[in-house]
Amino acid sequence: MTTVPLTAPRGDETADPGEAVPAETAAAAPVGILELSERVAASVLTRFPWLVRASEIMLVLFTLACLVAVGTRLSALPLLPIPLFAVSWLFLRRLRSSETRAQQLRWSLLTALAAMVGFWVMSVVARWVS
Repeated sequence: MTTVPLTAPRGDETADPGEAVPAETAAAAPVGILELSERVAASVLTRFPWLVRASEIMLVLFTLACLVAVGTRLSALPLLPIPLFAVSWLFLRRLRSSETRAQQLRWSLLTALAAMVGFWVMSVVARWVS
């Protein structure tokens, strides 16, 4: 059995020796906001695997709401957010096939951005048509 040397967390010279962590754990600790964000995105995707499927279902429901609005408002303006929802769906597909934490963070941020812009366009169109 190999013994792992223990070290104190970085920047803490007054640490109690009882709180020491293994050296490889200290090296794996997030250094900046980007690494922390990547870890959060990866942990959310691994803890809640149904989240991607639920997001796809929600995008389909919002697209259907836009299509129903075309018939009820008798205007083509409610079709404007549909391309943004399609782009968000494509980003979700890329997110599902991503392998690294950096890719997961990138595709999840792009998915959220495209969906938020689509929701914003929905609200603008609702004001125009009403």
